[in-house]
Amino acid sequence: MNQSIWQKTAQKKKSEPLKKDINVDVLIIGGGLSGTMSAYYLRNSHLNIAVVEKDQMGSHTSGHTTAKITILHDLIYQRLARHYSDEYAYQYYLSNKEALNDIKSIIKNEQIDCDYHENTAFLYTNQQRNVTKLKKEKYLLQSFGEPIIETAEHLYTIGITNQAVFHPLKYLYQIIQICQKHHIQFYENSKATTIIRYHDHYKVNVNGHSVTCRYLVHATRYPFIKKGFYFLKLFQTRECIDLVSSSQGKDSSLSADQTVSYRSIDDDHSLIINRYTHDWFAQDSMPLRGVPYIGQYKNHEYMIYGFQKWGMTLSHVAGKLISDLILENYNPYKPLYYCHYFSISHSRLYLRQILSNTLKGYILQRYQTEELDQLKAKEGAIIKIQHHLYAVYKDENCHFHIFSPYCPHLKCLVHFNRKNQTWDCPCHQSVYDAYGHLLEGPSLSSLTVVNDKNH
Repeated sequence: MNQSIWQKTAQKKKSEPLKKDINVDVLIIGGGLSGTMSAYYLRNSHLNIAVVEKDQMGSHTSGHTTAKITILHDLIYQRLARHYSDEYAYQYYLSNKEALNDIKSIIKNEQIDCDYHENTAFLYTNQQRNVTKLKKEKYLLQSFGEPIIETAEHLYTIGITNQAVFHPLKYLYQIIQICQKHHIQFYENSKATTIIRYHDHYKVNVNGHSVTCRYLVHATRYPFIKKGFYFLKLFQTRECIDLVSSSQGKDSSLSADQTVSYRSIDDDHSLIINRYTHDWFAQDSMPLRGVPYIGQYKNHEYMIYGFQKWGMTLSHVAGKLISDLILENYNPYKPLYYCHYFSISHSRLYLRQILSNTLKGYILQRYQTEELDQLKAKEGAIIKIQHHLYAVYKDENCHFHIFSPYCPHLKCLVHFNRKNQTWDCPCHQSVYDAYGHLLEGPSLSSLTVVNDKNH
């Protein structure tokens, strides 16, 4: 379910689950690009490193991305300049520019075959109200020294050359193989659940086994722990994608109007992103402050959260920064991504959406129930039965599947997404399939089965 073109076309070597207690210097929780790149940048450090992933490596955000390698991150530079400063926006630009060049160098030096090709990334609008915003973005990028091109294809368009696209999982799997040659351990189907913090080390429960480590790195899309209240400083978004058998050229285009975006895969196939697409979906977390949380939380515990859909470059920013912090090397971007500051000003951009989601999950859905006999095949709904609420799915054979409607994460009521055939949590965006099985966190467990009965 929710399988992307990358997952269908990449060959990987299976990693075994963790089956014993281990003692390492560095434990990285999360086997996507950010966790793997953290390991890669530490590969020559002589530290004993392990990476654990609850499912398969790259099976979540990294495996569902649209895989654009670019510094043109929507309208981010003007937002950072407005809520922080021009210098702050410039540092964000430099960090991602460096990451883009790092990716190019890694692919070349490691001889990684990942369908990499360079192109031009465009940002466009067809709405007059957004023209001024694009002009501001253009002005800032030019002030940073970045050449900007324009086209007349839309009402207003800006573009940056020498950007790129690639196959993210072919890249990831080869990076993992390089890491393994440096004796870095990777464990799949190995879920971290609890963390015990001591004065100078950590004990993490993984698959019921104990992993003892000195340095602990959280490299998941969204925090499964409550520590630091990062689940209140982020929210998740979903992007739906279609693979189409046509091409509009090799360049990528992003709509500032949030309508239709495009990227090429090859001469015959493209990805289309809009509200009507349905081949697969990608989830990503949005930091309320406007930039990811990448850095040291306390002692030797590190966080990587909030790539806001730009994980190709930011995963490399994160990997390099985390490795420099562990090795106590200087990194100029440490203050930029520091984990402990917040922006009330920037967070107001998302406040209405967050409040709406919370109101829906905790209150409104209690009163938006349906009748059991009104359910059609392949539909789900919240049903009230004898003053109790249940999540009920009616499959194509008219068999009812009944669950607790409360998300195990923080007890919001889920709702049924008919388009994707999933149960979604509106508060923190955990996703379950129609039968209650967990697809995407922060929840660590599936919906509780109440009963199955035939109708």
